[in-house]
Amino acid sequence: MYQEGHSGFNALLYAPFLPVVAGAASLELALLGALLAVGVANVPDIDQRLPLIEHRGPTHTVWFAALVGLAAGGGTALAAPATPWAFQFGFVVGTWGVLAHLAGDIVTPMGITPFAPVWRRHVTFDLFKSKNARINRAVLLVGSSALAASLSLTIGWPVGSL
Repeated sequence: MYQEGHSGFNALLYAPFLPVVAGAASLELALLGALLAVGVANVPDIDQRLPLIEHRGPTHTVWFAALVGLAAGGGTALAAPATPWAFQFGFVVGTWGVLAHLAGDIVTPMGITPFAPVWRRHVTFDLFKSKNARINRAVLLVGSSALAASLSLTIGWPVGSL
């Protein structure tokens, strides 16, 4: 997937959790979670800007997902110090956000090696090419709409008013 697809996919996956987090903690933490989920969606592709790291190499592993989760947990704990489980929340959303990126790349022909270097099994479902603009736009549209509808329902706005 390309940036739009990854962002939309993460928005779609986080949408059902927004009202749950808002009810269990606060709307502010739920919104922070949405920003975090969509914000980490393209972090693994930082490798495209780093000359010594191959694309879909170390930044496309579960280990990198956990590392991003730790950083997200620390950032969330700093941003929401009054929430006792802010670190855990940020860790889960950050890790999950990168794992969602990996899932989006597994469906492409290039695939990934998610457990490297421990296990070198390459995984691909070869369903569509990363550059498929139609799929990337559709996933962005569906994900953005789902997140907007979830927010609208959470705060009590009519869905059509957004």
